[in-house]
Amino acid sequence: MKIRPEKNQLTWGIVLFGVVVASMLAFCVIFDFSSIIKELSKVINAISGIIIGVIIAYILIPMLDGIEQKILVPIYKKNGYDISFATSANWKKRKQMRGIAVLCTMVLFLLIIYLLIMIIVPQLVSSVREIVNNLPVYIRNIDEYSNLLLENNPELQEFIDSQLTSYYATLSSFVTQNIRPFLPEVGTIVKVASQSVFSVVGVVFDLVVGIIVAIYVLNSKERFTTRGKKLAYALFSEGVANEIIGGFRFVHNTFEDFIGGKLLDSAIIGVICYIGCLILSINYPVLISVIVGVTNIIPFFGPYIGGIAGALLLVLIDPVKALIFLVFVIILQQFDGNILGPRILGGSTGLSSFWVIFAITLFGGMWGIIGLLVGVPIFACIYAFVSRVTNHFLRKKNLSTNTGDYYDLAYIENKEYKLLSNKENTKFNAVKHTSTFRKIFTNAEKGPKSGGKDT
Repeated sequence: MKIRPEKNQLTWGIVLFGVVVASMLAFCVIFDFSSIIKELSKVINAISGIIIGVIIAYILIPMLDGIEQKILVPIYKKNGYDISFATSANWKKRKQMRGIAVLCTMVLFLLIIYLLIMIIVPQLVSSVREIVNNLPVYIRNIDEYSNLLLENNPELQEFIDSQLTSYYATLSSFVTQNIRPFLPEVGTIVKVASQSVFSVVGVVFDLVVGIIVAIYVLNSKERFTTRGKKLAYALFSEGVANEIIGGFRFVHNTFEDFIGGKLLDSAIIGVICYIGCLILSINYPVLISVIVGVTNIIPFFGPYIGGIAGALLLVLIDPVKALIFLVFVIILQQFDGNILGPRILGGSTGLSSFWVIFAITLFGGMWGIIGLLVGVPIFACIYAFVSRVTNHFLRKKNLSTNTGDYYDLAYIENKEYKLLSNKENTKFNAVKHTSTFRKIFTNAEKGPKSGGKDT
C-alpha cells in the first residue's frame, strides 16, 4: 500500500522548508556576513574566466547580429536557403551561417584590440617615458612659478611658512608611526613580485578562457534564451512568466543601449579631444585623449575626472596650456552633454540627473570602478521595477498612475483627489504655514506690542 501525502500537506511541507531555509540564510547574512562575502569572492575568482567570456559575448552580440542580418542572411536567402527559426528551416545551413558570423565577429574583435594595442600603447608608453625623463624639469618649472608667486605675495609666503612649521612635527610623527612600519622588506618584495607574476599568468589564463567561452555563448545565444523561457513557463503561471521574460528584455535593452551608446560616445569624444589637442598644440595628445575618452565612460563625474587629470599633467609643463585645455574640455563636454550624448544615448535610462548621481555614488562606493560603469543601468532597472510595481497596485485601487495628478495633491478621500491649491482642504496638514522670513517682516510691520501703560 502506497502512502501519498495530501495536497495541503505537501504545500505546508514546502512552505515550512522554505521558511527554515530563509531563516538559516537570514541568520548567516546577519551574523556571518563576512564569511559569506569571502566565499562568494572565491566562487567569483574561480569562474572569473567564464564571467569575462559572458561579458565579451554580450558586448559583441550587436556586431554578430549586424553581420548576420546585414550580410549573411541576404546572401543565404538569395541562394534559396530558409534560415529562419521555423520548423521547416534548413538548420544545417543556419548553423553554418552562425559559425561564419561568429568567426567574423571574433576576428574583427581581436583585430580591433590588436590595432588599439599597436597604435595607442606605444604612444602611451612613449609619453609616460618622456614625462618621467622630464620630471626634474617640470618640478623646476613649478618651483620657479611658486617662488615668483610667493615673492610677489609676501603675506601668502608668511602664511605658508607658518603652516609648514606648525604641521612639520605632526607630519614627521605620522610618517614615522604610520608609513615606515608598512614599508616592505626584501623578503616581502620577493613575495609580492612572485604573487604579481602568478596574477599576470592568471589574468592571461582568464582572458584565454573568456575568449573560448565567448565563442560558445555567441554560437548558442538563442539556446540560452530558449531554455530560460521554458524554465519560466514551467515554474510560473502564464502571466507571471510573461512579466519575468518582459523584465529580462527590459534589462537587456537598457544595458545594451546604455553601455553600447556610452562606449561609442566616449570613443567619439576621445577622437575629438585628440584632434583638438593637435590644433591647440597641447603636449601628449594621445595620452590626454585616452584619459578623457576612458573617463568619459563614467556618467556625470567622468568628464570632470578626465579634465582635471589632464590639466594636472599639463600644469607640470605649462600652466597656460593647462588653462587652455580646461576651457577646451568644458566646451567639449558641453557639446557631449547637450548634443552628442542625447543623440546617441537618447532616453536609454529614463533617470533624472539626481538619480544618476545617486546611482553612481551608491554603486561606486560598493563596487568601485565597476560600480561607476554599471551603476546607472542597474539603478535604471530597479527604478523601472519599482515604478511598475507602484503602478500595478495603484490600478488595483482604481487610482491614477499619471504622475502629474499628484503634483498638487493634498490627500485622497473616498477616491476623490483633494488639491493643495484649494484652501478648504485642511486635513492631513494640508494647510501651508507662513514661512519664517514672512513672519519676521510681518511682525516688523505690526511693530512691537505694548507691554502696558506708561507711568
